[in-house]
Amino acid sequence: MGLSPEEEIQALLEYNPPPVRVPPTQVEDHVSALSFYDRHLASNLALKRVVYLPTLLRGVSKTLLACLDLMDVQETSLPPIKGSFPTKGWRDGTSIDTTSTDALSIAKLYEVTTGLNCDSVASTLFLSPQCSSWLPAISFCSTYDVNHTSDQKYSLEDYSLCLSDDQMLVLRPEIEACLRDDTMELLRRLWEKERRLATWEFLPYTSQAVDIIQDLCGGSSSRRRSAIRFEMRMYPHIGTFQSPSVVQSPLDAEASPWLSYEPRRILRSRKAPSPADVDPEAKIPLDPKLFRSRAPSVDHVLQHAWATATRRDSTFIIFQCGNLERIGVRHRASQTLYLSDIVDVPNMADPRAYTELQVSLYMSILDDAMRRAPHFDSHDDSIPTASTSKTSLAYAPSRQPTTWQFEDHTSDICHCHLLLMTPQYGIYSFPNPATFFRCGHQPTPSKNKHAIYQPDAYIMLRLTSMIARGATGIVHAGALGANRSNRPPTACKVVAKLAFDELQKQRMKHEAAIYQHFSSKGIRGIPKYYGIFEPLDDGPLVVLTSHEGLWLRHWIPNITNSDAVVPKAWRDKFLSVLKRIHTAGVCHKDLRAENLLVSTDDEVCIIDFDRARLAPSVGACKREYLSPPLMDAQCLLSLSVPTPRVQDQDFRLRLSPNPIDDRCTLYKPRESLLRFPVNPET
Repeated sequence: MGLSPEEEIQALLEYNPPPVRVPPTQVEDHVSALSFYDRHLASNLALKRVVYLPTLLRGVSKTLLACLDLMDVQETSLPPIKGSFPTKGWRDGTSIDTTSTDALSIAKLYEVTTGLNCDSVASTLFLSPQCSSWLPAISFCSTYDVNHTSDQKYSLEDYSLCLSDDQMLVLRPEIEACLRDDTMELLRRLWEKERRLATWEFLPYTSQAVDIIQDLCGGSSSRRRSAIRFEMRMYPHIGTFQSPSVVQSPLDAEASPWLSYEPRRILRSRKAPSPADVDPEAKIPLDPKLFRSRAPSVDHVLQHAWATATRRDSTFIIFQCGNLERIGVRHRASQTLYLSDIVDVPNMADPRAYTELQVSLYMSILDDAMRRAPHFDSHDDSIPTASTSKTSLAYAPSRQPTTWQFEDHTSDICHCHLLLMTPQYGIYSFPNPATFFRCGHQPTPSKNKHAIYQPDAYIMLRLTSMIARGATGIVHAGALGANRSNRPPTACKVVAKLAFDELQKQRMKHEAAIYQHFSSKGIRGIPKYYGIFEPLDDGPLVVLTSHEGLWLRHWIPNITNSDAVVPKAWRDKFLSVLKRIHTAGVCHKDLRAENLLVSTDDEVCIIDFDRARLAPSVGACKREYLSPPLMDAQCLLSLSVPTPRVQDQDFRLRLSPNPIDDRCTLYKPRESLLRFPVNPET
């Protein structure tokens, strides 16, 4: 005989998930937990204090109790046990893997044992208790974040409590029937702003991660509230190049029931430092210890989680490694992170069982988000959304000195070996740039602790938006400036591609070599190549090219449809560029709408040569002419395929120091530039 409705609800709230049944692995992970982008957060958005708040768990737990009390006062009956309600029989029959210890497995374990148990219950109790069934308006799931710029591999933040993943907010009709119009409007604003309502940081179940969870509050074991100052790890000061842009700080909810008191704003100067009237010398420290990436640490995990929550505008941050958890609350005005006691997931009893705590947490997340939603329209925090960042390739002139001239001076750019780069969009506006050197031109360590570069010896890159991310890295639009002796500075719009892991870097070096080969042949219809740069630490590799237009998909949104037509004038120009590429002895190997650009004056360009192949066969070139964006049946009849050639049969283009990079090499004909697991000819 089954349980009664009251017994089912009680059994759910008293449920603790099973433990991870293997000891935490002892292997120390030396992958950095800090992203390149985490070190460029605007100062007024940075984390300044970490406060241990032992009353936080009880404060969160009160949300569920307050909701149930309100239902009693209003004499609201709970829905019958049907629909999506997670029954005890369902939990008993669910197969659970409790032996994996990597971050992805921990996230999936949480999804099965907690997310599926809590989302429909929390949603129904908070939003639609009058509904005829337990139906979720929110779900805990993995989401694709098009604006995701994280390059760290230690923690996993792909999972979150989310609204519907569609082109618009979609709720079950039974739920909509229970919601007032103003509640629906708040949910729409939430969905438009950010469908991920909180930030979960899943760590692997290792002894290292266990120590990090335990030490997030500075190792405090006191039952009293304690605070520690937090110093964000940023790039060192090398000169006053610019004023940091003021990024509008989002609002906190007017009331935070889960906090025992309302924190005060930290007093700080509103006056930003003035930039130098003339670009200064760049004083680059040569101590490699300043740039060396370290193994994951408490500070790195905290900084990365805070930066992720800032980008998503999340209030709640949950740190989870399987058997242990901490809940954090981000207070924006005071730039403070409040952290709870350690939660012993499989054995929790005080103040409540784990599932009851999580149901209350989900309700608190919804409560906070809906309290802040009315301010979204009137209080823009300037954080770009996916819809703008994918297609916004425009240069932001307000970030540049008004005296800069927008011209193409490739020689002025290519003679400089030092690149100073900083993101200047969304939440990123830190004044200290990251330093990169043209490959083969890093300063030689000497007795001097610094290398001094005059203004005309370096170039400055401001990343103004993110275009896309893919297998080869993250692509940004930006403005590149160069100082010139006795002449006004020059600037041009560029595309910067950043590669982070080793495979991405290999492919990017390969692409840089292809671009240099094209430059030596004078091939038109491809971007101008400004060089490849490497950092002093193990940060990203950067390739700079000119900005040549927008994707073909931008001009023809239905380009993937079989009946989509590329204008003949564009197609003829693309085919002409492709012939020149083949004649230069290169096969692109990745012709897609995303790699075909058209400018506002109808000039075309082919980009992305990380998969390109030298000295291909005629058959490989012919297959490339049949690419769907370029070819139709009528065009095929008049097609003439050029014979690819490489002038020097013992072809080995050694990249010269200026402007090309010594470490990139093109190899002999019919050899792959890089050896990948899959034969590019197939």
